[in-house]
Amino acid sequence: MSNKIVNIVCQTSSENHPVILENYETYLEPRQHDMKCLLAYDPTISKVDDKVGNMLLVSGEKKLYIGQIHVPTDDALESAPADLLRTYVARRNKETGKMRLYEVRATTLKHISLDRPAGDGQTTAELDLRQLLRLQSKFNARLGRRNLLLMNKRMDMSVMEEKLERTIAETVPKEPSATAASSEGTVTDLSSQSGNSIGDVLQRELLAKSKPDAKSLRDLYDAKQLIGLEVWQKLLEPARQLLQVSAEDLQMANAYLENKVKAAMQSSEPADQANLATVRICLYMDVLVRLLGPKAYQMAFKQEHLSVFTNVLDEPIRHSFLQSVRRETSTRFQVTKYTHIKALMYYLALAFAMEGQEALVVETLHRSLGVPRSQLLMYGRAVGARYNAKSDQFTLGTRQLSDKSEQLADMLAGHRRGVKRSRQN
Repeated sequence: MSNKIVNIVCQTSSENHPVILENYETYLEPRQHDMKCLLAYDPTISKVDDKVGNMLLVSGEKKLYIGQIHVPTDDALESAPADLLRTYVARRNKETGKMRLYEVRATTLKHISLDRPAGDGQTTAELDLRQLLRLQSKFNARLGRRNLLLMNKRMDMSVMEEKLERTIAETVPKEPSATAASSEGTVTDLSSQSGNSIGDVLQRELLAKSKPDAKSLRDLYDAKQLIGLEVWQKLLEPARQLLQVSAEDLQMANAYLENKVKAAMQSSEPADQANLATVRICLYMDVLVRLLGPKAYQMAFKQEHLSVFTNVLDEPIRHSFLQSVRRETSTRFQVTKYTHIKALMYYLALAFAMEGQEALVVETLHRSLGVPRSQLLMYGRAVGARYNAKSDQFTLGTRQLSDKSEQLADMLAGHRRGVKRSRQN
C-alpha cells in the first residue's frame, strides 16, 4: 500500500503542537524507566492562550528538568522562518496508508536547579531533600509515596545509651514472690488483669509449652508441640509435595527458610524423617513471616489462603493468630498487634527447635525478618533465650517472666552492638 500525504497541519498560536526535546538524550540517565512529561502554561513567558502550553516539565526517578517552548504569534507564522526550515512529524494510518504532517516546536531542557535564585539562605541538605520529595510526590506519585513510606518506617535513634542506662537504674525490680506467683497463673483471662501486656500473656503460653529440664537452646521447645499434633500430621503430605518441586522454582517468604528447604532437597535422602520435619516447620514458619509482612492485613481481609503451598494451615492459623473483630454487620479475622507479637515469638521458638544448636546467631534471624533488632532481642528473651552481646548469639536463658529492667538491658546490649558494628564498617 502506497503512502500518501493527505493533510499538512501548520503551527497556530491557539493550539498545541508536538514538541521535540533537542538534548533529551544528554540528560536521560541509563535504565531510567519512569520518565514523565507535563505540558504547562506560564503567563510570564509569553502572552498566548492559556490552553496552549509554553513550558515543558520532564521528571525522572531522581531529577527534574524544564524547558521553555517558543510559541510564535500569528504574524510571525505568516512570514517565512529565519532559517528557511520547518520541521514536521508524520502520522500514518496503517490501514489506509494515508499520512498527516504536523509542524513541531522545539525546546532545550535544563536542570531545575539552574533556575534557583542565588543567596536565598536555603542551601541545607535537609531543605533540598524536602524540596526533592515534594517535587517527586507532585510529578511522580509512585516514587513520592514510596519515599514517604520509607521515612515513616525509619527507626527513631533518639534514645541514646545514657538514657537507657538511666531508665535501667530507675527501674524497680519485682519481688521474687510476686514473680513466682505470676508465673503460676493460667493462660486464659490474663489480658484483663492489670499490668499484663500482650507479650506477658504470650510469654506464659510459650513457657507452658517449653521443657523445664532443658539443658541447651535446642532442647527448649518441641516443634510438634508448638504447631500441634493434628496440624503436624496434616503437614506431612504437603511437605512431601514440596520436596518434589525443583530448587529453581522454589520461592518462600525469606531466604532463610528457602535455604533450609533446598538443603533438604539436595540431601542424600530427602524424604527421611529429619528432612520431612524440617520442611513441615518451614511451611509453618513461612506463614508466620507473611503475617509479619506489610501485606498481612490485606491478605486476611480478602480471606485469601495464608500459605501458597497448602490449605491445611488456613483454619489453624486464623483461629490461633488472627483476632476476631466484630463489625456492625459481620465478624472478621484481622491482623492486629497481637498477631505480630505472637507470630514473632512462635517464629523464634520454632527456629530454636529447627536449628538444633546450643547457640543461634542473632544476625541470621534478623536478616530473615523485617522487624527492628530491639524487638527481636526483647521477644527472644521472652521465649526463654538469653542474648550474648559479645558473640551476638542467643543461648539458653531463664524461663520466667522478664521484668522491665531485663528487657531494657537487652535493648542496651543490642544498641551497643549495633554502634560497634557501624563504627567497624
